[in-house]
Amino acid sequence: MKKLIISSLALFAIASCSSSDDNASEQSQPIDPTTIVPTKFTEITQDNQTYVTEFKYDGTKLLQTNDVGTNEKTVYTYNGDLIVKTEDFEGTNIVYTREFTYTNGRVTTEKITNKHSGGTLVYTKNFQYLSDNHVKYNEYSSSTYNPSTGAHTDIKSTMYDVYLSNNGNLISSTATYEGQTRNYTYSYDGQNNPAKNIKGFLKINLLLSPEGDTANNNLVTMHSTYSGSTNGQTSASSVHTYNSNNFPTKTVTTYTSSTFPTNAHTYLTEYNK
Repeated sequence: MKKLIISSLALFAIASCSSSDDNASEQSQPIDPTTIVPTKFTEITQDNQTYVTEFKYDGTKLLQTNDVGTNEKTVYTYNGDLIVKTEDFEGTNIVYTREFTYTNGRVTTEKITNKHSGGTLVYTKNFQYLSDNHVKYNEYSSSTYNPSTGAHTDIKSTMYDVYLSNNGNLISSTATYEGQTRNYTYSYDGQNNPAKNIKGFLKINLLLSPEGDTANNNLVTMHSTYSGSTNGQTSASSVHTYNSNNFPTKTVTTYTSSTFPTNAHTYLTEYNK
């Protein structure tokens, strides 16, 4: 009987070790860094206003972003791995649409339909690639709106001349509009931008904002000077805190301007892994 009990205890110990080893093996499985995507983004302003965005995916394809606490969302439509349309909703109403065409995997046109500010404003951005690192495009600046017809006429654009790095960041850009010139310069860290792995996202958003915060890496500094009818400068500097996969979980950005008081925003990002 004693021998049987000892044998039973030995078998139990072996089973326990095997189960523990299995669990340890499961827990130590390496994370594929190319599948890490943001699931929640929180912006906290200097006066403690909070804005939260949540993300929904199919794998790494972005299906939808939702602005928490509002009735607003953005829906994404893909063709293969390329985003061909985004639609901003307020309730059930589509208020802003972006439609993209591509050549050799790069955006060549972006058609905008904007119903935010009365009537329907429709215009097209055209992207001219002078090289892999040099692109020019037009961005909407102003128009004349007729409230009785809802029509926008005399649409005017700012022309952007942009230089890119080989790893998908902005180096510099120049914007010109009716005698006003603005020059931007940028610097980045070597870590992963939160949007890096979202399928097709950087292709449509790398040039969306001259502030340069959507890129392959994370913006460290942006400096802008403008001259013409008015003169001045703006800048932004960011300090990032990273997780073990080199994605930022917290970013504090300080904005300075020659015309506005300095202020700081905090950005918190949560991920699927």
